[in-house]
Amino acid sequence: MHLLKIFLVLLGIFIGLGSTMNGSEVLKEHNLTHEKRDGSFQGSLQKLIHKIKGRGDLPYISVEQQLDLLSALSEFDLGRFLIERGGLNGFWIHYAISHPMKGRLSGVNNQGQPLNKIEKYLLDRSPAAVATQQRFVIFKEETQERVVEGCEFASIPCGVMADLLDLDYSHITNFTLHGIDLDEESIEHATALAKEKGLLEQCRFSCQDAWDLKDTNRFDLITSNGLNIYEPDDEKVIELYRKFFSALKSGGCLITSFLTPPPIPGTITEWDVSKLDPKDVLLQKIIFTDILDGKWQAFRSEEKVVGQLRQAGFEEIEVIYDEAHVFPTIIAKKM
Repeated sequence: MHLLKIFLVLLGIFIGLGSTMNGSEVLKEHNLTHEKRDGSFQGSLQKLIHKIKGRGDLPYISVEQQLDLLSALSEFDLGRFLIERGGLNGFWIHYAISHPMKGRLSGVNNQGQPLNKIEKYLLDRSPAAVATQQRFVIFKEETQERVVEGCEFASIPCGVMADLLDLDYSHITNFTLHGIDLDEESIEHATALAKEKGLLEQCRFSCQDAWDLKDTNRFDLITSNGLNIYEPDDEKVIELYRKFFSALKSGGCLITSFLTPPPIPGTITEWDVSKLDPKDVLLQKIIFTDILDGKWQAFRSEEKVVGQLRQAGFEEIEVIYDEAHVFPTIIAKKM
């Protein structure tokens, strides 16, 4: 076996996949992925410090090293948001996917300050972040191909709705873009971006839970990124896909994504480990699972996701992988 594969298999013993939601924890709300956990940044920070000290050294990192990482995270806005919330809202997701065109070129963060070592890692090398950036490009390319006269698209949850607002509509005159999100702040950011892009008149925004979607046979296309990776309950995910299926017109398609399981003993994985640095994989696990108790860790195989979509009614299904097969895009068509 390739040495890299051996390393990752051994690493998987420590990753504890499948129980990374802290046992059987279930989110109270379907898409409040970034709800405050302890009322304040300081409260969240102290809780994490207490957890790290109480747990003691881990086989692959000491308490002191974990506290150093936590301190480094607290030095910049993105890290502070992760400490306080355990997940990202629409603004920070857009910040991460825009990084290759902005911060990676300028070397500075959203505050105009030089990126520190951990901030650079999160945005430039973390396997999930890199896969997310590649996933966003795939979403845009696939959605752009479907921009036609009279189209009606929806982004659920929309975040800042860059997946639709960054597209080229110059060749058509009649189209409607719907942004649906439970987070009012995300709706505000999306509205501001729509105004900046000169597309506000074509946009309709709605603050609602995706699981309560009432539309039927309305949209030509739905883009949806992020909800299923926060929801560990497979039945609830199928329920979500059924909502999307009902909301699509005949011939319409859903463009969504899913996180595949890292390679651990007894788990089927689609990861291409030859594209990953084992140190980056381990550091991601330490930061998001051991230190931050990250919420976005509901992993599923391609086989499971395709099966869920078929249960929801979709028949024609295509999977498009990012380079390392970490965060695939899936296109499901309503026949």
